[in-house]
Amino acid sequence: MSLDSITLEAMRKELLDKFKEGKIVNLIQTKKYKIIIEIKSVKFLTTTFYIHISLDPSLPEIYFTELENRQQTIISPFLTLLHNQLKGGKLLDIEHPNFDRILHFIIKPYQKFGQLPNKILVVEFMGKHGNMIFLKGDKTIETAIKLIDSNISRYREIMPGKLYIPPPSQNKIDPLNINRESFLNIFNSLSAENKDLTLRELIQDSFTGLSPQSAKEVVLQANLSPEKYLSEASGSDGEMLWTSFNRIVTDIKNHNYHPALFLDPLSKKIKAWSIIDSVQFPKYHKKTFKDANSCLESLFSELEREREILSMQNKIDQIIRKNMDKINNKISDYQKKLEEVKNCEQYKINGELIKANLAVIKRGDREITAINYYSPRQETITIPLNDKLTPLDNARLYFKKYRKTKDSYQIISEQLQSQQLKLARLTELQRLYEQEINSLPHLLKIYNKLTGLGWGKKIATPLPHKKSKKEKNRLAPIKYISKDGWEIYVGKNNLQNDFLTFKLASGNDTWLHAKNIQGSHVIIKNKGDKQSLPLSTLIQAANLAAYFSKAKKDNKVLVDYTLKKYVKKPKNAKPGMVIYSHEKGLWIKVDPEEVRSLKKISQK
Repeated sequence: MSLDSITLEAMRKELLDKFKEGKIVNLIQTKKYKIIIEIKSVKFLTTTFYIHISLDPSLPEIYFTELENRQQTIISPFLTLLHNQLKGGKLLDIEHPNFDRILHFIIKPYQKFGQLPNKILVVEFMGKHGNMIFLKGDKTIETAIKLIDSNISRYREIMPGKLYIPPPSQNKIDPLNINRESFLNIFNSLSAENKDLTLRELIQDSFTGLSPQSAKEVVLQANLSPEKYLSEASGSDGEMLWTSFNRIVTDIKNHNYHPALFLDPLSKKIKAWSIIDSVQFPKYHKKTFKDANSCLESLFSELEREREILSMQNKIDQIIRKNMDKINNKISDYQKKLEEVKNCEQYKINGELIKANLAVIKRGDREITAINYYSPRQETITIPLNDKLTPLDNARLYFKKYRKTKDSYQIISEQLQSQQLKLARLTELQRLYEQEINSLPHLLKIYNKLTGLGWGKKIATPLPHKKSKKEKNRLAPIKYISKDGWEIYVGKNNLQNDFLTFKLASGNDTWLHAKNIQGSHVIIKNKGDKQSLPLSTLIQAANLAAYFSKAKKDNKVLVDYTLKKYVKKPKNAKPGMVIYSHEKGLWIKVDPEEVRSLKKISQK
């Protein structure tokens, strides 16, 4: 099933439920058409989520996860502008206009000075025509991941400064806004005009945002054949089709989805997936999920894993095949050379026999026939001579060949043995590779061994891993609620201090720290422009800053406080090390009882 409007509507609802008013921490780009939005939910302040949006025609994606990105990132002009405009902003809303395959992310930019108009990130899931377009509040285009000028499209230019025009509607109807009478009118009118139109094509061609699989599902749930021609359909077929269509649309309106993956019973590979209840995959094993995102996260993670496995298999196959051919060719060459130098002792014998017969050899002779005294059979052999050399020089030439070939024999033998060992090692790695050819960790291990032995160009990166609870807890600060109902966060170590000040805190939160003394960073979360910070809450937070410092046993402690936006981290500074400005001071008498009386909220 493609990423159609049913899936987009389900994800729109779940994204808003989770991230409405959420803070955009960062934006990264991992592929040409893939953006990941790093965001914090107002409901889960200590947890960072990652919204994946891809317009890759072969695998469009939209889902969110807690898994941190481990893929290599890239830089583009589009990403740079998004980063500058949206980092620190808030996600206000997500719109799904006309039930088309388009989502509008409405984002309030971070306001450094004055009031800034909202921005709109338009994501069009249109296959090869998909695009990601960044708009001003008045729908003027600022940039796009694919810029399209008038040479490419006269109807719809996607260029900075142009007014955004949605893709053509193709005269389709929003399936969420149709009644029984209108549906049956379409059914009856098209039956007369398009005799070759099937029931599946009727649904797909008439309504916006429905994929072929969703259209087929409507027909199957009406107990009709998707390939049945309209010309063969009866009035009762139209009624059954409306009943099925209306039931599915009602589920969409009520956000009553049935997300599922359909797996091959033998290979366990994903063969299909659906967000609505599906009856068209009876031969596959059905794996259900509680929500659309869980289904899509599992789907895209598995498809990405399969892509990585296929990519790694191709890399390993290429490395093994290429090096096998190279090693076998070298072995063949060395074996031929070894045969050539194998008879090096004959050169020595030829030299000795020439010396023994110097008296009978004349300059200009081209050969000599002599008895081989070094052979048990004492046979007669013919020795070629260089007619331009003296008999003695011919003997010396054979002795020289003997020494040279003797040295070569040893070198070639060592080289041959080295290549045979390499072949044995490569054959063993090939055997190990074929044992678990579909295990990505195993493939990565084999690939790293191959590259480590110099048979590949680069080492593969490890798989992304989910942070353990222990790792997360190390970063989770302590949360208190002041007696006035304000949230106060306290870092207990350098890592927590860094995380609290530069990840969790916003620019207008109040930051506190014991002056010139090692201690905890303390943050009072801002409640908005209309609510000023009560003095009693400020004193309680200052007491926490003094209590969780090296000066907690002093009679009085001077605590500095300022807005978080005036707190900076020096370049290459250690965790917890900061500099700040615009500070004010508050002398505090440490009160442990006051600390113990504050309401403490556990961070999970």
